[in-house]
Amino acid sequence: MNQQKRLLKIMEELKKKKSLSLRDIIELTNSSRDTARRDTIKLSDNNLVVRNYGGISLVNSFNKIDGYLDRTNNMTQIKKELAKKAVSLINQKKLIYFDVSTTISAIPQFLPAKKELHSVTNSIDIADQLLRNTNYKTTMLGGALDGETRSVAGGSPLLELSKYQIDIAFLSCAGIDEKGIYYAHEEDIAMKTKIKEQSKLLVIICDHTKVELSHNFPVYSFDDIDFFITDRKLPTALSEKIDPTKILYTKESKNV
Repeated sequence: MNQQKRLLKIMEELKKKKSLSLRDIIELTNSSRDTARRDTIKLSDNNLVVRNYGGISLVNSFNKIDGYLDRTNNMTQIKKELAKKAVSLINQKKLIYFDVSTTISAIPQFLPAKKELHSVTNSIDIADQLLRNTNYKTTMLGGALDGETRSVAGGSPLLELSKYQIDIAFLSCAGIDEKGIYYAHEEDIAMKTKIKEQSKLLVIICDHTKVELSHNFPVYSFDDIDFFITDRKLPTALSEKIDPTKILYTKESKNV
């Protein structure tokens, strides 16, 4: 297949899916990684696509994930309501994992005062919130610091996570649609998969801005998660894909 045919095929698929990972392009065009990368550069140079974290998106469809600190104050009240709903699931859970996310960082301020609970996180800001708001034993996973997400990244936290049997894990996501739950970075795949392996309950929390939004890397199917918390009623096409007992709405969203 020559480049012109590959580019046409990529653009046709991109119009359907809005974003494609490099792996998607390799499979779609049956080409090598280097060829797929050259094709993405060609499309980008012609202003047809935006190159992003490990893939491409249509110029007007890709919403770049904002810097972590810039997002912290966005929709503060919504994040608080999501956090309260998340806390209602804790009960007598002993070991809780908090993944890096501005949404998840709202949870510590609403946690019950239970000395026997143990919290684990890879987020600098969540660790700080846990120390300020609780008397829990708090463990920060070790490894290299990522300044953009203010978290510990790389292979070290992945290996360290293997030591823990997590009762309940709280995570957010980059997007969710009828096909599943997405993340922005390729390195998210291994970490999120490991969290799932180590957790008895996996809880995904996201606000309405992430709903019906696909992203670069689909990681979880709806069978993988135990609860999905959001602030607005889900579109029918999406809600029909998820077991209704898994969907939890904040108080304000029930009739929206």
